[in-house]
Amino acid sequence: MKKILMISLTISLLLMNHGSWAKQSWQKWVNDLRVEAIEQGIDPGLFDEVFSGLTPNQQVLRFDRTQPEKRLTFTKYRNTRADSYRIQLGQKKYKKYRKLLEKVGKDFDVDPCFITSLWGLETSYGHYMGNFPVIKSLATLAYDSRRSQFFRQELLYALEILNDGHVTQDKFKGEWAGASGHPQFLPSSWHNFAVDYTGDGRRDIWTSHADAFASIANYLKQNGWQSGQPWAIQVKLPAKFDKRLEGKDKTKQVSEWDELGVRLMDGDHLPYQNLSAAIVVPHGGPAFLAFENFKVIMSYNNSIYYAGTVGYMADKICRR
Repeated sequence: MKKILMISLTISLLLMNHGSWAKQSWQKWVNDLRVEAIEQGIDPGLFDEVFSGLTPNQQVLRFDRTQPEKRLTFTKYRNTRADSYRIQLGQKKYKKYRKLLEKVGKDFDVDPCFITSLWGLETSYGHYMGNFPVIKSLATLAYDSRRSQFFRQELLYALEILNDGHVTQDKFKGEWAGASGHPQFLPSSWHNFAVDYTGDGRRDIWTSHADAFASIANYLKQNGWQSGQPWAIQVKLPAKFDKRLEGKDKTKQVSEWDELGVRLMDGDHLPYQNLSAAIVVPHGGPAFLAFENFKVIMSYNNSIYYAGTVGYMADKICRR
């Protein structure tokens, strides 16, 4: 009986102190992060200002733990994200920023229609860039996450962005997992690909259209964009096509696909005979002959649905 009472008392004390213990654990984590951040050149005063009163965001944790699993067909995915309104808005935005977009496209040797399409899919052309404070989101995920090391590095890059004055803390907001700005870059993508196109000393993907467009273009270029080449062509597969040949990594010369009976939708032979391509058939969608640029788009978001939608909308925005 005495032993039971002691166990009960211990449990009660644990429950009573859980909040303070959790707080101490968070504070210790912040203190350890502070040491690492300062070693990497982050100003101590900035760190203390950013983390003053900051605690984990429970909404971010809920989002992290309850990712939707519902599978849409490709056509439904594409039609909801690249609907007629977003395409028409993209055509207006392209017209408004045409001079800048085409200059950036020329400088980076990247199709400006795809810069516009990515911008439109990521943030609806800058109309919605997210309202979650980036530091708070990344700190939450780094402290209590299945991928804590990944998000800890993202957090250190985010502190670098603030420390070097590329954005102010009040504008450093994004989606719940830490991507932000017109292109919705994670801090590591900003670190690797963001461009100071205006020459003002800041790589400002949050308020500068020029920097944002150039950063998207640089991302595509650095990931292998092939200027003047197609992204994909919708094709018709022969009746007895071997499904084992499908997949974005199973590339062949277009001439080989042609020999296997793959045709354009009107039955004609395939163009670009000397290029390499793969046969990609998204769930509930048409078959594509996917070229290297299709894979480059997937480096932005590793989804066949996403790449197919970006390409589709780019073509619609530029009316081709």
